[in-house]
Amino acid sequence: MKNHCNYKLMDTCTHSRMRALLAALLTMAWTGSGFADIQPYSARYSIYRNGKLTGKVEVKLEQQGDSFTIRSEGRGTHGLARILRARDNEQVTGRVRDGRFMPDQYTRHTRVAGIDDRWIAEFDWVSSQVNVIHDDDERFELAMTGEALDPLSLKLEMRRRLDDLEPDLRFLMVEEDELDAQNFRILRTEWLETSLGCLETTPVEKIRTNSKRYTRAWHAHELANIEVRVEHGKTDGNHLEMRITELILNDESVIPRPGCSARQTAKGTMP
Repeated sequence: MKNHCNYKLMDTCTHSRMRALLAALLTMAWTGSGFADIQPYSARYSIYRNGKLTGKVEVKLEQQGDSFTIRSEGRGTHGLARILRARDNEQVTGRVRDGRFMPDQYTRHTRVAGIDDRWIAEFDWVSSQVNVIHDDDERFELAMTGEALDPLSLKLEMRRRLDDLEPDLRFLMVEEDELDAQNFRILRTEWLETSLGCLETTPVEKIRTNSKRYTRAWHAHELANIEVRVEHGKTDGNHLEMRITELILNDESVIPRPGCSARQTAKGTMP
């Protein structure tokens, strides 16, 4: 793995922790029916660390002809993340081929305390290879042994597979210098209180072996399986949350519905 602690401009451990924290917050927000109608959308989220607001993220999916672009822009707005001027921007462009989204190019730019980290992943589907290029000109040629995805494309594919009766939630994701197998499992359906009201959600949990870390995401089926909450952390450490605040789906703003308490009251009065 690439060493990210080799910086002289600030304390190495502090910088490493902040980059890891930012990465977890801004990418944890994830993704056979086909993509006959990918719905453009724009979603805004607030990020909390141990219950305190620390940042914001906006995710957009746009279409131009037969090309789709997904963008994620996050920044620290409170606390240490604001002081360090933390930012994390991602973008992927691709097309729908054989009923699924296939990325062509993924880019990521992270900035913390004035220190930049950039990398690009170029997908060559003809030769089944991913070329990863870092801003320091370090290069990696990764052979695809399956349908590799970048972090943003994985979120989109996750949403697609959740429409299957028995979804296969095994993925191969491109990291900064390797291909990483990631597996998930579906948890029990849950009604969740959100800024958009009370939503019936499908929780998905990342499978980890011998780890105290956890990652869970709640997808709202009636909102195209868009994630409305994400949690990430350690059982004996920091707890991070990403909560949806606004959603525009197919150019229409999603109007907040009643909360879960109102739903329970209404349900209790039904014969």
